[in-house]
Amino acid sequence: MEEWRPTMRIFLFVMLLLASAPAAALQVGDGQYNNIYNNQDLAATQARFNNITTKGAGGGVPVGTIIAWPVATNPEDMENWLECNGQAVNAAMYPELRSVVGPNVPDLRGLFLRGYGSQSHTQNNGSIKGNTATTHASDYLGFIQGDSIREIEGASREIQGNSGAIFNSGGGGQFHYLSCCTGATTIFRASRVTPVTNEIRPVNMAVRYLIRARP
Repeated sequence: MEEWRPTMRIFLFVMLLLASAPAAALQVGDGQYNNIYNNQDLAATQARFNNITTKGAGGGVPVGTIIAWPVATNPEDMENWLECNGQAVNAAMYPELRSVVGPNVPDLRGLFLRGYGSQSHTQNNGSIKGNTATTHASDYLGFIQGDSIREIEGASREIQGNSGAIFNSGGGGQFHYLSCCTGATTIFRASRVTPVTNEIRPVNMAVRYLIRARP
């Protein structure tokens, strides 16, 4: 054990130096993406996000960091945070945050967060199409990307009886249809076999998004 003591002293000394070093600045890059977003504020917003240098918070949480807070009760140091509800950022009280996000915090109510950029991978897209490459791409930093689904196609010649989401009716339809010899209409209605609502969403749990406002 005696021969290990000098080595251990050197190791502890190096670790203390590393722990006391100031946090390195985090430089946000300026990636290139193929999305086209027709908005008059796009250039200004991209310029602001692409040229941000986030200052270290004395070894703590950098200003501008967003966290998910799971309860209605505020954290003990709530004076250092703002809720991401689109509220204005007071330049006198939160100058560092103002330099990062601009005049307002992001409004993340009802939204999911998504990694910036795009990537492709191969997945099974059903028995007809099989394995195909799928590209997942975000919108520009700071912009809301609306909900969307992939194309659902189908056609029918004649439906005898009902099956799952497809059924016969004498009324109007919500699906590509052809009237058959009985005068009935073929209708596709997803709510017959799966939950439906006015938005596309995965299984989720609500949280409050808070943004670090002070170093």
